[in-house]
Amino acid sequence: MNQRNRTNNIYNLNIDRLCEKTKNFWQMPIIQKDDVIPHKLMGFNYARSNKNKDVGIHFYLDDYQFERVWKYPDRYVEMLQGYECVLSPDFSLYRDMPMAMKMWNTYRSRLIGAHFQKSGIKVIPTISWADSDTFSFCFEGIPEGSIVSVSTIGVKRNGDSLRIWHEGMTEMEKRIKPSYILVYGGKISFECNAQVLYFENEVTEKWN
Repeated sequence: MNQRNRTNNIYNLNIDRLCEKTKNFWQMPIIQKDDVIPHKLMGFNYARSNKNKDVGIHFYLDDYQFERVWKYPDRYVEMLQGYECVLSPDFSLYRDMPMAMKMWNTYRSRLIGAHFQKSGIKVIPTISWADSDTFSFCFEGIPEGSIVSVSTIGVKRNGDSLRIWHEGMTEMEKRIKPSYILVYGGKISFECNAQVLYFENEVTEKWN
């Protein structure tokens, strides 16, 4: 394997070239609208052993539990094709991360979601943000009217986190105008025009 191929494999440049991208500065891969709403959500870490395929797979987990999906995405395509849908990976956007890392993790989520979609998997984009500075890129690659998913894990820990979450939700509705919002991790009241569906999890509930 030559040097260029090694670089392509590390950064998934081969699958990046096959994906349609936004035409703005960020060139985020686009996750097209898939009109699918799961009956239930289950963590990726149970996907291989689970027998019930009538569920959606989420990545609201610690990043180390699914970093392998970024490194070897094609290893998981066949397994995930059997499920109702897949939420794009929720690579973390912590507020104290350098901005370049926040953009990189947004890009990685979009690219894996777009690649899975091209592989025949129904994909719902996961939307996340850190602070208002991330609004310039964190909603890119998602067509207006899409079904999207967000998390409330850890949001209730302090007032600042809750404020930023509400600001992001308002901005997301302005930019994406989602048809449905799948909210994972506990209920938080907010106003929007989209249909809102809540998905509880007994593991994450105690984190809020």
